[in-house]
Order: sequence, then structure tokens, then C-alpha cells
Amino acid sequence: MSVPAHVVVPGTERHGVTILARQLAHELGAAVVAPDDPGTGPVHLHLTDRLLGRPPGAVAAYVRRLAARRPTTVTLHDVPQPTDGRAFPRRRECYAAIMGAAAGWATSSAAERDTLHRHCRPRSEGAVVHLPVVTRVEPVPVTDGRASIGVFGWVYPGKGHHEALEAAARLDGVRVVALGALAEGHADLGRSLAARAAELGVELELTGWLGDDEVAPRLAAMTVPLVAHGNLSASGSLNSWLAVGRRPLVRDSAYAREMAALRPGTLETYPADATPDDLAARVAARLAEPAAGLVDVRRLAPLLADTAAAYRAWWTGR
Repeated sequence: MSVPAHVVVPGTERHGVTILARQLAHELGAAVVAPDDPGTGPVHLHLTDRLLGRPPGAVAAYVRRLAARRPTTVTLHDVPQPTDGRAFPRRRECYAAIMGAAAGWATSSAAERDTLHRHCRPRSEGAVVHLPVVTRVEPVPVTDGRASIGVFGWVYPGKGHHEALEAAARLDGVRVVALGALAEGHADLGRSLAARAAELGVELELTGWLGDDEVAPRLAAMTVPLVAHGNLSASGSLNSWLAVGRRPLVRDSAYAREMAALRPGTLETYPADATPDDLAARVAARLAEPAAGLVDVRRLAPLLADTAAAYRAWWTGR
């Protein structure tokens, strides 16, 4: 394999995969191109089938056509899992076809790679290149004086907002802040979260989309970051908390344990079957000892340059 001259960047500017692809392309000195105009020479795609806005079969066909014309490598995100429901068989076939067509494939975690091996049975091992922590500023973690549980990223079912509300209801004066926009097709979730918050007597803020200059100060103002996604296998949201010096509570999973080993002391896992009372107790402990929720941003790795270097090493076989 060789270092690609072009990085295909699909989908909305607001998606985490798109943001990551652009950041890495800039760090690598590669040109950013659109899926329908992929340039010439070796090319790399950061890909989830859902970003291309095409059915899984059409996404696989696109990658096969591209790989037949030039050396093509891919990083696969949002990997197929049984919790995809009826879409799972189609997504599994799509990802298997992509891995079979590409000159090489990678994931952003060993947990994702293991999931692909379990469900898609690729012929090659695949590489793991961990997501970077991207620090743009040296944040000073200062809350706004109001106890809060923050959940960052697109608002969609299973992300942990309901768990945050249930935990907050067991504490005095703790509000919940959903830092992000409602995912497409989930306007009803915003209404249901608001209704449940009202039933529980919990203050809930849905911030909507946050611009680049808003993210760091809003995250740093949260008292207790919560990463409670039930199917977490790689997470830019988790890294965003670290980038502002916050130590999140993270629902236990293979990925959470992988990140705890990669960056010791930077997150606190809690049992996947924790009750609302259990989670509330952990939030209360954080409120009682704020220093337990902080990490030193100067000690975080990999950073963007480290991840770019790992990609170069993979492509060149070094």
C-alpha cells in the first residue's frame, strides 16, 4: 500500500466521521475530494454506509468500482451490529464486500475490528488506528455553578439521555444538558425526552447544534460528563470530553475497557446493568469530589499528529 494522495470525505459537514476525515487529510497533506470526484492515484475513504446516502448494496458497489480503478484503502466506522435490527444483514454484507474489495482496511478500535471479524469474516486481519484527541485550546474546566449531567453528540435513541434523566431525578437540583442536535428522523425523541423530564421534575436543556467555537466552553461547563451509549465501539464524543480536561463516566463495554487501558485514569467505567440509583450514586460522588472529574490535557494521546503518523506507518508497512 502507499500513502494516498486523496481522502474521500462523504456526507454532512456536521458528522463526526466527516470532521475526522478532514482533520486527518489536512494533517497528512492529502487532498479532500467528494465521493463522485475521487481524483486520481491512491485514495482513502473514511466510510459508514449511512453517510453516502445510498443503500448498503449501492455503497459496496461504489467501493468495488473505485477499488478496481486505483489503490483504495478504507477506515470503516459505525460497524454493523445485531442491534441494527432489520438492516443488520444488508449492512453486514456491505461491509464484507468493502473489506474484500479494498487493498487494506482499518477501524478506530480493536472492539470494532473484533465485531467485523465476528459478523463479516473478512479475509485479512485489518488494522486498528485509534481516534485522536483533538485539542484546539487549553480549556480551563470551570462549571457555571449549577450541577449538571452532560451528554454530548447527536441526540438519538440509546445514547444515554434517558439514563441521565433517571439519575438526575434521584438527586437534588441536578439538571441534564443534551449537547448536540437531534439526529435526522428523531424529532419525536426530543419531545419524549422533554415529556419525561417534566414527569421527573428534572430540568432538561437541548442545546441543538453547537458550532466549533461553542463546543469546548459548553463541555467544560458540565459537572459530570456521561457517555452511556449502549453500542459504543468508537467514540469521538468521548474524546471531546477528554480534550477539554473532563473525565467522563462511561458505560462498561469492550471499547470502554480498551480506552481505559489506552489512556489510564482518563475515564471511569460503570456497570452496563447499573440501575438509576447506582448511576445517581456515581454522579453524587463526582459532585462531592469535583477533582475526580478532571484530566490533564497535556498527557492525552494519541493526538492528531500521532494518529496521522499511525496511518502513514500502516500504508507504508513500517
